[in-house]
Amino acid sequence: MHKKKRDLKDYTKVFGFTFGQISFAAFIVAAISGVVLAIPFNISKPYESLSQIAIANQAAHFFRGVHYWSAQIFLIFSLLHIYDHLRLATEKNVSKGVWLRLVTAIVFTFFIMLTGFILKGDPESIQARRIFESLFQSIPLIGQILSFGFLGKNNDFQILYVHHIATATIFLWIVIIEHAKSFWPKLSVLLYLLLPVTLFTFLFPPQLHDNLNAVVKGPWYFLGLQEIFHWLSYPVIVIVILLIILLSIYLLRKIDLKKSLLVKKSLLVILVIYSILTVIGYFFRGENWRFVLPWNNLYFSNTIFDPVGNVRTAFDSDDKSFDAPLILGRHESCMACHNNMKGFSPSHDPKAIGCYSCHLGNPYSIDKETAHDGMILIPGNLDNAKLTCGSPQCHEQIIDRVNNSIMTSMNGVVSVDKWVFNESKTPTFKTNITDIGYSPAETHLRNLCASCHLGNEKTEWRPIDQLSRGGGCNACHLNYSKEANAELNSYLKTKEENRTKKFDLINHPSLSLNITNEHCFGCHSRSGRISLNYDGWHETTLTPNEISSKTGYKILEDERVVAYIQKDIHSEKRMLCVDCHTSYGVMGDGNYYLHKEEQVKIQCIDCHVTSVPKTINYNRFESEPKKIADILKLSDTTR
Repeated sequence: MHKKKRDLKDYTKVFGFTFGQISFAAFIVAAISGVVLAIPFNISKPYESLSQIAIANQAAHFFRGVHYWSAQIFLIFSLLHIYDHLRLATEKNVSKGVWLRLVTAIVFTFFIMLTGFILKGDPESIQARRIFESLFQSIPLIGQILSFGFLGKNNDFQILYVHHIATATIFLWIVIIEHAKSFWPKLSVLLYLLLPVTLFTFLFPPQLHDNLNAVVKGPWYFLGLQEIFHWLSYPVIVIVILLIILLSIYLLRKIDLKKSLLVKKSLLVILVIYSILTVIGYFFRGENWRFVLPWNNLYFSNTIFDPVGNVRTAFDSDDKSFDAPLILGRHESCMACHNNMKGFSPSHDPKAIGCYSCHLGNPYSIDKETAHDGMILIPGNLDNAKLTCGSPQCHEQIIDRVNNSIMTSMNGVVSVDKWVFNESKTPTFKTNITDIGYSPAETHLRNLCASCHLGNEKTEWRPIDQLSRGGGCNACHLNYSKEANAELNSYLKTKEENRTKKFDLINHPSLSLNITNEHCFGCHSRSGRISLNYDGWHETTLTPNEISSKTGYKILEDERVVAYIQKDIHSEKRMLCVDCHTSYGVMGDGNYYLHKEEQVKIQCIDCHVTSVPKTINYNRFESEPKKIADILKLSDTTR
């Protein structure tokens, strides 16, 4: 026996409106804002188009935010509306055809959300598209046809766009009209809905993934599915499970109340489990799907979260007609103010990689405070290198090598020191300078050695000099020209004197492969004094006052007095430290070595051969040596 038709008062309400009414209003707002957004949106270059909109078209950017947040509300309240119907068992009151269309509408709801996410065209969208392409293609016989029919050709968004703005939208609207018995939601619901949507749009506008963060995720409502994909070897199993769930919902209309209640409880359990997987996927999944705590997750540390700045940018009256340059597939606003900077090496020129790649911040705002929010003033320190120098578009493969290298861990130095102090039974064990405590051996290391490890943070704007310690990538690759150094000194002097002179800094230090012996001197002129000995200098116990009238001496920046004896033969021949201590020897090869001699890749016999030397042709070089040879213009002589 069918139940009588439920009255509106039986349904759950929010501020006097049912879940269904709110969902309908959100759908209409999303559809109308989508039509407006479609005018400036370029489907052939979606990522580029949306980045330009974010910078130069605040009206379109606002409608994108309205479109995004109304769509999220539509999805959430649609799910709540479905729950309400299942709770009240209203499926018994509808005809077979209507119920079939309502169940099908669930699929179209998620499809329209997915296509909207993919149409951003950013790295997260591309990844989501690949996942669903592989999911479709795992279906036997018809997989390729379904993949093309729903997603289109790879790198082509046209079919997706048509489905999003027409096919799926029209179908959902027809089903909603049939279900709600109305072409249009109540005006009061629309007006009330616009309040939170507008607020969220101003405070939290939708973001684009920058392709610098190594963590890439799909939309929040599919993260549980991604968790399942991670653990299942056969994606087709997921399709079967989803079909079983949809079939179970459809059969609710036909089965008796007792079985129906069992199915609904099972669906609720599945929903709870999926919600848990979604939370894990969003908050606890880091790079390479590793489990990390949210506060250690690079996905969040590199997310632009600046509600106040977003509101300020939205109401900024400054001219936004600036034609932001296209950098790495996206438009970037930094050049609105910093277009006169010079001094860069070719591979780090803003025209090639922009400013955001190194300094982060907000590349979609020309408001100074908003653009600089989250900016890294000194990129390249190892604590930020994963987001700057080692981002996926730059030197990603090198960062893990550096983190495992002796230059960073000081393994061997630590283990031998602890062994000498009788705090270890062996001089050979895995350790790291950043993990030392305050035992006698560790205190000794803190007093004498710890400041020199590569992870020691560079905190001041200045060239790498005799007093430099650590600095991550900067330790070897940072170079100041005479103009940049003079400009910096003038700026710092003005700042120190608290003068209000406006400075237009235009000479930027360069990052390059011009790695001189001076880069090594700060750390390696201590302990074994190899940087001193190599150039013929011997440290004395004299004071600066004692050599005022003597020749053959010089005073180092830390006021040590050194006397000249004789250069090493390699120094006389103008060889640099990096001629022997190559990138794989200094930065490591990715493996964790227990002593520095194990990490060295070149031996004396490699040059001072005793037999026919082993050589390889330039064409057989690995990518890194080949790149170095090309940059240093050595390729013509090494072919």
